Amino acid sequence: MEVMTLEEVAKMLRVSEQTIYELARSGNLPGRKVGREWRFLKHSILEWFEDGENGEEGKVQLDEFGGEYKVEDGQEKIALWLPMSLEEKRKLLEKAEREGVNVSDLVSRYLREWMQG
Repeated sequence: MEVMTLEEVAKMLRVSEQTIYELARSGNLPGRKVGREWRFLKHSILEWFEDGENGEEGKVQLDEFGGEYKVEDGQEKIALWLPMSLEEKRKLLEKAEREGVNVSDLVSRYLREWMQG
């Protein structure tokens, strides 16, 4: 298992260090921050590169609100992997803003309703 630095990944992929930093920071490139430095597993980077970088099944991505989501079985799952699509999340955020309520309360209510069937 070979561990690589940000600089090594940039050199391997022939892109700027800034590009690698932005991809890693956004969650689009598999890596982990160790202290103040980024580290990457070479096999994960090669797999990521071979798969492409957009919208793959099971890969954590960032939505336009800055929250994490991934696609499982063709369905979007938002942070905490709730059974909620990005469109449903957008509607909840709009409702919270419109009604002046806490988004967490709306998500909790959504979860309770989902669990009850």
